[in-house]
Amino acid sequence: MIYIEELSTAQNVYNSSKILCPSELMIGAILSGGYGKRLKPITDEIPKVLVEIKENYTIMDRQLLDFKSVGIEDVFILSGHLGEKIEERYGKEYNGMRFHYLKEEKPMGTLYSVRNLLKNSGDEDIILRNGDVVTDINYGRFAQFGKESQYGMTMLVTKMKSPYGIVELLGDQVVSFREKPVLDHYINSGMYYIKSSIKELFFNEYNGKDIETTVYPELARRKQIGAYREESFWIGVDSEKELEQVRKEYKGRDDTPYGYKRDIYSKDHMSIMEFFVRDGSSVKLSEGKIIRFIQGEGIIKGSTENMYSPGKVMDMDSTLEIKAYTPTKLEVLSY
Repeated sequence: MIYIEELSTAQNVYNSSKILCPSELMIGAILSGGYGKRLKPITDEIPKVLVEIKENYTIMDRQLLDFKSVGIEDVFILSGHLGEKIEERYGKEYNGMRFHYLKEEKPMGTLYSVRNLLKNSGDEDIILRNGDVVTDINYGRFAQFGKESQYGMTMLVTKMKSPYGIVELLGDQVVSFREKPVLDHYINSGMYYIKSSIKELFFNEYNGKDIETTVYPELARRKQIGAYREESFWIGVDSEKELEQVRKEYKGRDDTPYGYKRDIYSKDHMSIMEFFVRDGSSVKLSEGKIIRFIQGEGIIKGSTENMYSPGKVMDMDSTLEIKAYTPTKLEVLSY
């Protein structure tokens, strides 16, 4: 009975994640005007959003895939430093999305950038994101949460990882060490769902140039900011260290509408592919011999229909469709 109840809960998660995000009611915007000083000399020639996280695949390419996944058709690029390079790459239309460029000739701060966006767009809700963030969150679920919440703005938050190792004490005795643990604190993760109903608050009088120190505290005072939390890969590419980390993550990896696939082993006639399937998404697997589920719950559709959970291993005797109720990782062995 417990097993069935847990699967029923997962089934509800799957059904609730199927959302419609009409493009005429929502636009995307990317803050991409920074100098990227900590990524020099790379950013001497290109803006940070065009830094490649793997060959011919940029930070912005990854972000645009997220916009595409929720049906956004109009994307506003809030640029500055080397903004013309972005326009050269994407032009007026890219992957079925129309591009609108709002370029600052000198740095004016993010408050000016967002005000400029609001003056040049309509009454749509906005998904605004920082141009240096790479994440695997369920974008559809984020958009749904922001759209249906009671708050005027929803902010993606992520648990903070300590930049230092932690020393644990008992009085004056050192008892243990923890190497850069995840702390019980959340940070602003640079992605926001902004409803049209609060746009006028961005035009109040403020003493500052950045939205993080002006508008956001005012919204918090008015109890108009909600937090969206999800345990998923997230990184802000602000230095060579983070760039190295994200490039390591993308070794052998290809992003897909359902999540990603990654070649983790290939030699002679044997290979192992890893798949990540977001909750509410599905993928068909037609090649392979053995499949092993690492995490997640959902349905396997083939010649028969079965449930899966972590640790399940099975032979692939036909094309299989994996429908994920919860975020799922699996490996497919071919030989």
